[in-house]
Amino acid sequence: MPPRFTLTELASRVGGRLRGDPETVLTGLKTLDEAGPEDLSFLVNPRYRKAAAACAAGVLLTSERLAPPRRALLLVQDPYMALAELLPLFYPEATGFDRPSAAGAASEFSEQAIVSPSARLGSGISLGPLAIVDARCVIGDGARIGAGVILGEECEVGDGTVLHARVTVYPGTKIGRRVIVHSGAVLGSDGFGFATSGGKHRKIPQVGSLRIEDDVEIGANVTIDRASLGTTVIGRGTKIDNLVQVAHNVRIGEDSILAAQSGIAGSTRLGKRVTLAGQSGVAGHLVIGDEAIVASKSAVYDDLSDRSFVAGIPATDHRVWKRAQAVFTRLPELRAELRALRRRLEELERRVAGREER
Repeated sequence: MPPRFTLTELASRVGGRLRGDPETVLTGLKTLDEAGPEDLSFLVNPRYRKAAAACAAGVLLTSERLAPPRRALLLVQDPYMALAELLPLFYPEATGFDRPSAAGAASEFSEQAIVSPSARLGSGISLGPLAIVDARCVIGDGARIGAGVILGEECEVGDGTVLHARVTVYPGTKIGRRVIVHSGAVLGSDGFGFATSGGKHRKIPQVGSLRIEDDVEIGANVTIDRASLGTTVIGRGTKIDNLVQVAHNVRIGEDSILAAQSGIAGSTRLGKRVTLAGQSGVAGHLVIGDEAIVASKSAVYDDLSDRSFVAGIPATDHRVWKRAQAVFTRLPELRAELRALRRRLEELERRVAGREER
Protein backbone atom coordinates (compact mmCIF):
# COMPACT_ATOMS: atom_id res chain seq x y z
CA MET A 1 0.00 0.00 0.00
CA PRO A 2 1.49 3.39 -0.94
CA PRO A 3 2.27 5.88 1.84
CA ARG A 4 -0.35 8.54 2.57
CA PHE A 5 0.39 11.95 4.04
CA THR A 6 -1.73 15.03 4.46
CA LEU A 7 -0.32 18.35 3.34
CA THR A 8 -0.34 19.44 6.99
CA GLU A 9 1.84 16.45 7.97
CA LEU A 10 4.36 17.20 5.24
CA ALA A 11 4.47 20.89 6.11
CA SER A 12 5.18 20.12 9.77
CA ARG A 13 8.03 17.81 8.70
CA VAL A 14 9.86 20.54 6.76
CA GLY A 15 8.65 23.68 8.54
CA GLY A 16 6.77 24.86 5.44
CA ARG A 17 3.79 27.12 4.82
CA LEU A 18 0.69 25.98 2.98
CA ARG A 19 -1.33 27.42 0.15
CA GLY A 20 -4.35 25.18 -0.44
CA ASP A 21 -6.40 22.61 1.47
CA PRO A 22 -4.32 21.40 4.46
CA GLU A 23 -6.14 18.04 4.47
CA THR A 24 -5.13 17.19 0.90
CA VAL A 25 -3.83 13.59 0.90
CA LEU A 26 -0.69 12.82 -1.12
CA THR A 27 0.54 9.33 -1.99
CA GLY A 28 3.63 10.02 -4.08
CA LEU A 29 6.47 12.42 -4.83
CA LYS A 30 7.23 12.64 -8.55
CA THR A 31 8.75 14.84 -11.24
CA LEU A 32 6.71 17.55 -12.95
CA ASP A 33 6.07 15.48 -16.07
CA GLU A 34 5.07 12.33 -14.15
CA ALA A 35 3.08 13.69 -11.19
CA GLY A 36 -0.68 13.28 -10.94
CA PRO A 37 -3.41 14.79 -8.74
CA GLU A 38 -2.40 12.69 -5.68
CA ASP A 39 1.33 13.47 -6.01
CA LEU A 40 3.62 16.10 -4.61
CA SER A 41 6.05 17.54 -7.17
CA PHE A 42 8.77 20.16 -6.84
CA LEU A 43 10.02 23.35 -8.47
CA VAL A 44 13.59 24.37 -7.63
CA ASN A 45 14.84 25.82 -10.92
CA PRO A 46 13.24 28.92 -12.52
CA ARG A 47 13.60 27.44 -16.02
CA TYR A 48 10.84 24.93 -15.13
CA ARG A 49 8.36 27.52 -13.81
CA LYS A 50 6.14 27.31 -16.90
CA ALA A 51 6.07 23.50 -16.78
CA ALA A 52 5.23 23.63 -13.06
CA ALA A 53 2.28 25.93 -13.67
CA ALA A 54 0.85 23.51 -16.23
CA CYS A 55 1.65 20.16 -14.58
CA ALA A 56 -0.98 17.81 -13.10
CA ALA A 57 0.59 17.52 -9.61
CA GLY A 58 -1.78 17.96 -6.69
CA VAL A 59 0.71 20.11 -4.76
CA LEU A 60 4.03 21.77 -5.60
CA LEU A 61 6.99 22.01 -3.22
CA THR A 62 8.79 25.28 -3.95
CA SER A 63 9.93 28.63 -2.57
CA GLU A 64 8.04 31.91 -2.33
CA ARG A 65 10.28 33.34 -5.05
CA LEU A 66 9.31 30.65 -7.58
CA ALA A 67 5.69 30.07 -6.53
CA PRO A 68 3.32 29.92 -9.54
CA PRO A 69 -0.15 31.46 -9.12
CA ARG A 70 -3.36 29.51 -8.60
CA ARG A 71 -1.63 26.31 -7.42
CA ALA A 72 -1.71 24.37 -4.15
CA LEU A 73 1.75 24.90 -2.68
CA LEU A 74 4.07 23.77 0.09
CA LEU A 75 6.38 26.77 0.50
CA VAL A 76 9.82 26.41 2.10
CA GLN A 77 12.98 28.46 2.27
CA ASP A 78 15.21 25.77 0.72
CA PRO A 79 13.30 23.36 -1.60
CA TYR A 80 16.33 21.10 -2.12
CA MET A 81 16.73 20.49 1.62
CA ALA A 82 12.99 19.91 1.98
CA LEU A 83 13.07 17.45 -0.92
CA ALA A 84 15.88 15.52 0.79
CA GLU A 85 13.77 15.37 3.94
CA LEU A 86 10.57 14.21 2.23
CA LEU A 87 11.85 11.65 -0.28
CA PRO A 88 12.59 8.99 2.39
CA LEU A 89 8.97 9.24 3.55
CA PHE A 90 7.64 8.24 0.13
CA TYR A 91 10.50 5.88 -0.86
CA PRO A 92 11.93 4.43 2.38
CA GLU A 93 13.35 1.24 0.88
CA ALA A 94 15.00 2.89 -2.13
CA THR A 95 16.72 5.52 0.02
CA GLY A 96 17.99 3.03 2.58
CA PHE A 97 16.22 4.56 5.56
CA ASP A 98 14.23 1.44 6.37
CA ARG A 99 17.19 -0.42 7.86
CA PRO A 100 16.77 -1.51 11.48
CA SER A 101 18.74 0.37 14.09
CA ALA A 102 17.36 -0.62 17.49
CA ALA A 103 19.53 -2.87 19.64
CA GLY A 104 18.05 -6.34 19.92
CA ALA A 105 16.41 -6.37 16.47
CA ALA A 106 16.51 -9.68 14.60
CA SER A 107 19.21 -10.21 11.99
CA GLU A 108 18.63 -11.69 8.54
CA PHE A 109 21.44 -13.80 7.08
CA SER A 110 21.36 -15.42 3.66
CA GLU A 111 22.18 -19.12 3.76
CA GLN A 112 24.83 -18.39 1.15
CA ALA A 113 26.63 -15.78 3.28
CA ILE A 114 29.97 -16.82 4.75
CA VAL A 115 30.82 -15.50 8.21
CA SER A 116 34.00 -16.26 10.13
CA PRO A 117 33.41 -17.67 13.63
CA SER A 118 35.69 -14.94 15.01
CA ALA A 119 33.58 -12.08 13.57
CA ARG A 120 31.52 -10.02 16.02
CA LEU A 121 28.08 -9.08 14.75
CA GLY A 122 25.57 -6.67 16.26
CA SER A 123 21.78 -6.96 16.13
CA GLY A 124 19.44 -6.22 13.25
CA ILE A 125 22.08 -6.99 10.63
CA SER A 126 21.27 -8.05 7.05
CA LEU A 127 23.73 -10.23 5.10
CA GLY A 128 23.01 -10.86 1.42
CA PRO A 129 23.84 -13.93 -0.69
CA LEU A 130 27.55 -14.68 -1.12
CA ALA A 131 28.57 -11.90 1.29
CA ILE A 132 31.87 -12.79 2.99
CA VAL A 133 32.76 -11.59 6.49
CA ASP A 134 36.34 -12.57 7.26
CA ALA A 135 38.13 -13.19 10.53
CA ARG A 136 37.85 -10.70 13.42
CA CYS A 137 35.51 -8.33 11.56
CA VAL A 138 33.15 -6.19 13.63
CA ILE A 139 29.72 -5.19 12.26
CA GLY A 140 27.49 -2.78 14.17
CA ASP A 141 23.75 -2.81 14.82
CA GLY A 142 21.45 -2.37 11.84
CA ALA A 143 24.17 -2.66 9.19
CA ARG A 144 23.16 -3.96 5.76
CA ILE A 145 25.73 -5.97 3.84
CA GLY A 146 24.62 -6.61 0.26
CA ALA A 147 25.10 -9.57 -2.05
CA GLY A 148 28.69 -10.39 -2.91
CA VAL A 149 30.22 -7.88 -0.49
CA ILE A 150 33.68 -8.89 0.74
CA LEU A 151 34.93 -7.74 4.14
CA GLY A 152 38.58 -8.62 4.65
CA GLU A 153 40.13 -9.49 7.98
CA GLU A 154 39.70 -7.06 10.88
CA CYS A 155 37.36 -4.68 9.07
CA GLU A 156 34.94 -2.61 11.10
CA VAL A 157 31.49 -1.49 9.92
CA GLY A 158 29.53 0.94 12.08
CA ASP A 159 25.89 1.01 13.14
CA GLY A 160 23.35 1.57 10.37
CA THR A 161 25.91 1.45 7.56
CA VAL A 162 24.85 0.11 4.14
CA LEU A 163 27.27 -1.67 1.79
CA HIS A 164 25.50 -2.32 -1.51
CA ALA A 165 26.21 -5.35 -3.71
CA ARG A 166 29.78 -6.19 -4.72
CA VAL A 167 31.57 -3.69 -2.50
CA THR A 168 35.10 -4.88 -1.69
CA VAL A 169 36.64 -3.81 1.62
CA TYR A 170 40.30 -4.69 2.13
CA PRO A 171 41.62 -5.93 5.49
CA GLY A 172 41.88 -3.47 8.36
CA THR A 173 39.53 -0.84 6.88
CA LYS A 174 37.40 1.05 9.40
CA ILE A 175 33.97 2.32 8.28
CA GLY A 176 31.92 4.54 10.58
CA ARG A 177 28.20 4.80 11.34
CA ARG A 178 25.45 5.54 8.81
CA VAL A 179 27.83 5.27 5.87
CA ILE A 180 26.43 4.34 2.43
CA VAL A 181 28.73 2.64 -0.09
CA HIS A 182 27.39 1.88 -3.56
CA SER A 183 28.09 -1.11 -5.78
CA GLY A 184 31.53 -1.79 -7.12
CA ALA A 185 33.42 0.48 -4.74
CA VAL A 186 36.84 -0.78 -3.64
CA LEU A 187 37.97 0.47 -0.24
CA GLY A 188 41.47 0.06 1.13
CA SER A 189 43.30 -1.36 -1.88
CA ASP A 190 47.04 -0.76 -2.27
CA GLY A 191 48.22 2.74 -3.09
CA PHE A 192 50.16 3.31 -6.30
CA GLY A 193 53.65 3.27 -4.79
CA PHE A 194 56.76 2.18 -6.69
CA ALA A 195 60.49 2.86 -6.48
CA THR A 196 62.10 3.15 -9.92
CA SER A 197 65.74 2.32 -10.59
CA GLY A 198 67.41 1.47 -13.88
CA GLY A 199 64.07 1.59 -15.63
CA LYS A 200 62.59 -1.07 -13.33
CA HIS A 201 59.69 -0.45 -10.92
CA ARG A 202 59.78 -2.09 -7.51
CA LYS A 203 56.60 -2.13 -5.44
CA ILE A 204 56.67 -0.26 -2.13
CA PRO A 205 54.57 -2.27 0.34
CA GLN A 206 51.41 -0.39 1.33
CA VAL A 207 51.05 -1.28 5.01
CA GLY A 208 48.83 1.58 6.24
CA SER A 209 45.05 1.67 6.62
CA LEU A 210 41.85 3.45 5.58
CA ARG A 211 39.35 5.12 7.91
CA ILE A 212 35.94 6.33 6.72
CA GLU A 213 34.17 8.47 9.30
CA ASP A 214 30.44 8.74 10.08
CA ASP A 215 27.74 9.84 7.60
CA VAL A 216 29.90 9.49 4.48
CA GLU A 217 28.37 8.41 1.15
CA ILE A 218 30.56 6.75 -1.49
CA GLY A 219 29.36 6.30 -5.08
CA ALA A 220 29.56 3.35 -7.44
CA ASN A 221 32.99 2.20 -8.62
CA VAL A 222 34.89 4.58 -6.36
CA THR A 223 38.41 3.50 -5.39
CA ILE A 224 40.04 4.68 -2.17
CA ASP A 225 43.58 3.49 -1.41
CA ARG A 226 44.97 2.50 1.95
CA ALA A 227 47.97 4.51 3.15
CA SER A 228 51.51 3.38 2.47
CA LEU A 229 52.18 4.18 6.15
CA GLY A 230 49.66 5.77 8.49
CA THR A 231 46.03 6.28 7.48
CA THR A 232 43.97 7.52 4.54
CA VAL A 233 41.01 9.43 6.03
CA ILE A 234 37.61 10.36 4.60
CA GLY A 235 36.12 12.96 6.95
CA ARG A 236 32.68 12.92 8.52
CA GLY A 237 29.78 13.85 6.25
CA THR A 238 31.80 13.84 3.03
CA LYS A 239 29.92 12.82 -0.14
CA ILE A 240 31.78 11.13 -3.01
CA ASP A 241 30.21 10.67 -6.45
CA ASN A 242 30.73 7.73 -8.83
CA LEU A 243 34.10 6.93 -10.41
CA VAL A 244 36.26 8.97 -8.05
CA GLN A 245 39.87 8.02 -7.20
CA VAL A 246 41.39 8.87 -3.81
CA ALA A 247 45.06 7.90 -3.53
CA HIS A 248 47.11 6.71 -0.56
CA ASN A 249 47.60 8.93 2.50
CA VAL A 250 45.02 11.48 1.33
CA ARG A 251 43.07 13.16 4.13
CA ILE A 252 39.70 14.71 3.29
CA GLY A 253 38.07 17.08 5.78
CA GLU A 254 34.49 17.05 6.97
CA ASP A 255 31.51 17.70 4.69
CA SER A 256 33.49 17.85 1.45
CA ILE A 257 32.03 17.07 -1.99
CA LEU A 258 33.85 15.11 -4.71
CA ALA A 259 31.94 14.97 -8.01
CA ALA A 260 32.21 12.21 -10.61
CA GLN A 261 35.58 11.34 -12.14
CA SER A 262 37.53 13.69 -9.90
CA GLY A 263 40.81 12.44 -8.49
CA ILE A 264 43.26 13.22 -5.70
CA ALA A 265 46.90 12.15 -5.84
CA GLY A 266 48.82 10.78 -2.88
CA SER A 267 49.41 12.58 0.43
CA THR A 268 47.26 15.60 -0.41
CA ARG A 269 45.13 17.10 2.36
CA LEU A 270 41.72 18.66 1.79
CA GLY A 271 40.21 20.94 4.40
CA LYS A 272 36.59 21.08 5.49
CA ARG A 273 33.75 21.64 2.99
CA VAL A 274 35.99 21.46 -0.08
CA THR A 275 34.28 20.96 -3.46
CA LEU A 276 35.93 19.17 -6.39
CA ALA A 277 33.71 19.43 -9.47
CA GLY A 278 33.48 16.72 -12.14
CA GLN A 279 36.71 15.52 -13.78
CA SER A 280 38.87 17.86 -11.72
CA GLY A 281 42.19 16.68 -10.36
CA VAL A 282 44.54 17.58 -7.53
CA ALA A 283 48.25 16.74 -7.65
CA GLY A 284 50.05 15.03 -4.78
CA HIS A 285 51.46 16.45 -1.54
CA LEU A 286 49.31 19.59 -1.63
CA VAL A 287 47.18 21.35 0.97
CA ILE A 288 43.71 22.50 -0.12
CA GLY A 289 42.16 25.02 2.29
CA ASP A 290 38.73 24.96 3.90
CA GLU A 291 35.77 25.68 1.59
CA ALA A 292 37.94 25.76 -1.52
CA ILE A 293 36.15 25.10 -4.84
CA VAL A 294 37.80 23.51 -7.88
CA ALA A 295 35.79 23.92 -11.09
CA SER A 296 35.14 21.01 -13.47
CA LYS A 297 38.00 19.72 -15.65
CA SER A 298 40.51 21.80 -13.68
CA ALA A 299 43.96 20.63 -12.53
CA VAL A 300 45.42 21.90 -9.26
CA TYR A 301 49.23 21.90 -9.00
CA ASP A 302 49.75 24.26 -6.04
CA ASP A 303 48.37 24.68 -2.54
CA LEU A 304 45.07 26.56 -2.25
CA SER A 305 44.14 28.93 0.55
CA ASP A 306 40.83 28.85 2.39
CA ARG A 307 37.77 29.75 0.26
CA SER A 308 39.71 29.72 -3.01
CA PHE A 309 37.69 29.30 -6.21
CA VAL A 310 39.88 28.10 -9.07
CA ALA A 311 39.42 26.90 -12.64
CA GLY A 312 41.50 25.85 -15.64
CA ILE A 313 44.72 23.96 -16.35
CA PRO A 314 46.76 24.86 -14.41
CA ALA A 315 44.05 26.02 -12.02
CA THR A 316 44.00 29.75 -11.28
CA ASP A 317 41.53 32.17 -9.71
CA HIS A 318 38.24 31.65 -11.53
CA ARG A 319 37.87 35.38 -12.29
CA VAL A 320 41.25 35.44 -14.02
CA TRP A 321 40.35 32.23 -15.84
CA LYS A 322 37.04 33.67 -17.08
CA ARG A 323 38.77 36.78 -18.41
CA ALA A 324 41.38 34.60 -20.13
CA GLN A 325 38.62 32.48 -21.69
CA ALA A 326 36.92 35.61 -23.02
CA VAL A 327 40.19 36.57 -24.71
CA PHE A 328 40.75 33.01 -25.97
CA THR A 329 37.51 33.00 -27.97
CA ARG A 330 38.67 36.16 -29.76
CA LEU A 331 42.16 34.89 -30.64
CA PRO A 332 41.49 34.43 -34.39
CA GLU A 333 40.09 37.97 -34.61
CA LEU A 334 42.97 39.39 -32.53
CA ARG A 335 45.48 37.56 -34.71
CA ALA A 336 44.00 39.13 -37.84
CA GLU A 337 44.13 42.57 -36.21
CA LEU A 338 47.78 42.07 -35.24
CA ARG A 339 48.68 41.04 -38.79
CA ALA A 340 46.94 44.13 -40.17
CA LEU A 341 48.77 46.35 -37.68
CA ARG A 342 52.09 44.74 -38.58
CA ARG A 343 51.50 45.41 -42.28
CA ARG A 344 50.63 49.05 -41.54
CA LEU A 345 53.73 49.42 -39.33
CA GLU A 346 55.95 47.92 -42.03
CA GLU A 347 54.44 50.31 -44.61
CA LEU A 348 55.07 53.32 -42.33
CA GLU A 349 58.66 52.20 -41.73
CA ARG A 350 59.26 51.97 -45.50
CA ARG A 351 57.89 55.49 -46.00
CA VAL A 352 60.02 56.92 -43.21
CA ALA A 353 63.11 55.17 -44.58
CA GLY A 354 62.40 56.55 -48.06
CA ARG A 355 62.13 60.13 -46.80
CA GLU A 356 65.38 59.82 -44.87
CA GLU A 357 67.18 58.61 -48.00
CA ARG A 358 66.02 61.73 -49.87
